[in-house]
Amino acid sequence: MESIFEQLLYTTIRIECLDQNKNAVSMGTGFILQRPVGDDKHKLYIVSNKHVLCGAKSIAISFIRMKENEVEVRDHIPITINDFEDIVVAHPDPDIDVALFEWTNLIYMIPDRIIFKFVPYDILATFDEPELTVAQNVYFVGYPDDRYDKKNNLPLIRSGMIASHPKYDYNGESAFIIDAQVFPGSSGSPVFIDLTFENFKNGRIDLGAKNIKLLGVVSSTMLRRNPLKIIETGKGFFTDEILGLGKVYKSIAIKELVDSMPIDN
Repeated sequence: MESIFEQLLYTTIRIECLDQNKNAVSMGTGFILQRPVGDDKHKLYIVSNKHVLCGAKSIAISFIRMKENEVEVRDHIPITINDFEDIVVAHPDPDIDVALFEWTNLIYMIPDRIIFKFVPYDILATFDEPELTVAQNVYFVGYPDDRYDKKNNLPLIRSGMIASHPKYDYNGESAFIIDAQVFPGSSGSPVFIDLTFENFKNGRIDLGAKNIKLLGVVSSTMLRRNPLKIIETGKGFFTDEILGLGKVYKSIAIKELVDSMPIDN
């Protein structure tokens, strides 16, 4: 049986944004979210960042093929979505770097079976969870700096720690900070916490299934600009140093955007 974290590998996809000539101009991560819409029906969305999805003429994604109930990790089904600007939806708050597109109907256009997992809507954290606090371990899944498992088309699961208090909005934004090495390509990565483990670590025994929550989506890494003092010219020269801190927009913002989507089509 696949572990929960092994299943999380299949909730994400690598997104290549293409220009009008079908050339890749940027890449990022997205994850699949399922939303119930009543009467045993559901909608599927791919969630990422505005700076990943918005402005792309088309995108290229790929899925792992399923053959005779076996996962063929080295066999991929590539998909290109054209006229992408017509389907992407951005969070209405200009300061919230969250966007998505629905792909409920697109999945039926794929002639072969594919393997994917989705993040259930009901594991989105509300940030009212009493056990959620600062200095807890988190996990994020994505494709950092193009260093994913290309042969098997699989992302990497990486870890970090909640650095700013999650119950408060960091600098007034619907976000919090994680202490983790967040590199380009990680944008759009889902961030999870295992509250069962955190309870156990803090001496609270909670028997039963793991309590996994989606805390949000990685947006950016934080940089420090250092002057190059050895160069004596009239211009300033700088190097950027990654601080090992990443900004995560909260699942509350994801829920706001998902809930604004129509359910009758």
